[in-house]
Amino acid sequence: MTTNQPTSEKLRPGGAYIRYSSIMQSESFSLDAQLRQIKARAKRDGIVIVKVYSDEARSAYSKKYRPGIVEMLDDAKLGLFDVLYCHKIDRLARKLEWSIEIAKKLTDNTVALKAVEQNFDLETPEGKLMFHLLASLGEFYSDNLSKETQKGKKERVMQGYHNGQVPWGYTSELVDGRRLAIPIEKLKAIIQEVFERCASGLYYDQEIADLLNEEGYKNRMGNPFTKDGVRGILNNRMYAGYVSYRGTFVKGKSKKANEEFYKGKHEPIISEELYERCQAVRVKRHVTVKTRQTTRHFYLMAGVIACRSCGRKLRAQSTVTGNRYYRETSRYLAKSCRYSGKSIRADLIEPQLDSLVHRLRLPEDWQKTLEALMEENDEAIDIDRESAKIRTEIRRLRKSYTRGLYEGEEHVFWQETETLQIKLKTLEKIPENDVAGAADMLIGLAEAWSAATPDEKQELVKIIFDAIYIDFEKKRITRIKPRPEYNALFQMVDGLEPIKKSLYRCDISLFEEKAS
Repeated sequence: MTTNQPTSEKLRPGGAYIRYSSIMQSESFSLDAQLRQIKARAKRDGIVIVKVYSDEARSAYSKKYRPGIVEMLDDAKLGLFDVLYCHKIDRLARKLEWSIEIAKKLTDNTVALKAVEQNFDLETPEGKLMFHLLASLGEFYSDNLSKETQKGKKERVMQGYHNGQVPWGYTSELVDGRRLAIPIEKLKAIIQEVFERCASGLYYDQEIADLLNEEGYKNRMGNPFTKDGVRGILNNRMYAGYVSYRGTFVKGKSKKANEEFYKGKHEPIISEELYERCQAVRVKRHVTVKTRQTTRHFYLMAGVIACRSCGRKLRAQSTVTGNRYYRETSRYLAKSCRYSGKSIRADLIEPQLDSLVHRLRLPEDWQKTLEALMEENDEAIDIDRESAKIRTEIRRLRKSYTRGLYEGEEHVFWQETETLQIKLKTLEKIPENDVAGAADMLIGLAEAWSAATPDEKQELVKIIFDAIYIDFEKKRITRIKPRPEYNALFQMVDGLEPIKKSLYRCDISLFEEKAS
């Protein structure tokens, strides 16, 4: 907040700095109250306040000087005022050394410092001593308040109550006069699923974040989930029924270095056993990744390649000798795939994709054909009705999961849910401008592919394809599923045979041509 007033010839110009903490505000020391006292004192001193600098309450402020102090010191250099008023010295800074620095910078610019409720004169030895004493008392009060606050926080945790914000999936409510974390019923099932997926060892943080985002979940801030957000969930023991106390922050040490855990009074969402299984998987994965950091293995089809038999995505893996593979991993969930545990070499299958990309060409009359195809697709199905049916079925599955009907067969629930989500995504009507952009991409794809780096090629694959299916027996790509905006365009590509909506069989000659 800044206020400018015209200076009088008889009055010297002055500045005012005001700031309050939450405690001062409750004691009627608001910004307005401080400013009234400062103006009254300035008037008695023959000073007119030409500018007001202010900082509102900000807990745990990390920088040395607040914005209002920085602005005030800059104006002091310009000679905007001769005197700076504050309510008390502790309003300037939290530490003695910082208060001294500010006072020296003002003095160097011939600006006098005055406190309304404290009497000192920096031009005299006695005044300087008084200033140091007052600033020291302010620092002592701040440190003591912090210490008492920490004691209160630890006592609260030892009694089983949380401090600060509750994690995603909980809400903080007053119960018998105390704040208690209460689980949000509609989020319990998905949180359990997040931990179960992690404990299976098959899903990385980003894959779990993708799951949450695809199902429409948002984090506490209303934003999509990231892998870091998922990591925060999986590392939070509060979900297993514990609360923690981290103590005071020590520079150079991890915030979790001295973390203490206590049994909480809130209802846990997951079991302690499930939480520990997740941590064991994460520790093992961290050690494995750390030992292999020297070599980065590139996988062109990562996240897209899938098994034609069971439809599940394959996992990219490498051996100690550097060979790269795509492996079927359903054996970790259930032995439901005939190719469970089978793998295919990346250097065998990736050249086939390279050949396929160069053959994805649209006919010259693609625009006219596209218009007819989109009109035909709109008339063939009632999208809203079918979407509503699928969403109802997903809700039914979730209720069954919450009731424990999938206990021991969680993989069945995940597979059925993912299948319905794929159907729902397929039904979405794609805007015409998205299809037009996809057409532009296909028209220039071969040229872009030839000039692209490996990372850029990998990104192009994810932009165009939803899934690329391989046959372990033939060791070939046999089917492809484009992303929704490319579906109508793929219907016009020679060599691709539509099997069903958004799924195409590849012409084997595409690969034989390159081999010859």
